[in-house]
Amino acid sequence: MQHKFLRNNIEVFAKRWHRGPFRFVPLVTAEYAHACSVDILFLRRDHPGNIIRSGGDIDNRLKVLFDGLRMADTVQLPKHAKPESGEDPFFCLLEDDNLITEIKVTTDRLLVPQREAEGVHDVVLMIHVAADIVGVDNGNDFVFATHDDGKIIEY
Repeated sequence: MQHKFLRNNIEVFAKRWHRGPFRFVPLVTAEYAHACSVDILFLRRDHPGNIIRSGGDIDNRLKVLFDGLRMADTVQLPKHAKPESGEDPFFCLLEDDNLITEIKVTTDRLLVPQREAEGVHDVVLMIHVAADIVGVDNGNDFVFATHDDGKIIEY
């Protein structure tokens, strides 16, 4: 069930963040002074400690993940791409991945048997995102932030 505010304003958000024929609705945006932290449990079929040596280095894997969580740049979209059913608007986590202010990655072994359609380097990710409001309110001389308990404080 969608929150009433989002349901009533979805067209406004979708018109604001568009790329070519795609209309995006990002949850975390610079315009609304948002930022987020990302905590990732990275499960793979390799031995502990081998995350950098096999299956691709972690930097590139995380870059690909963060690119997938944000709005696409116009140049990244195929020339004649159009939204398919269920992609208008296209919901995503981030307006831009520079809104991630903290990253924690924990790696461990994936202990389920490998299925025929799965590759040895396939991974399972469990991602926890904490979105915060952090910024200056249109020059009104106060900064506000949220804490883990969800309370908003003013400075």
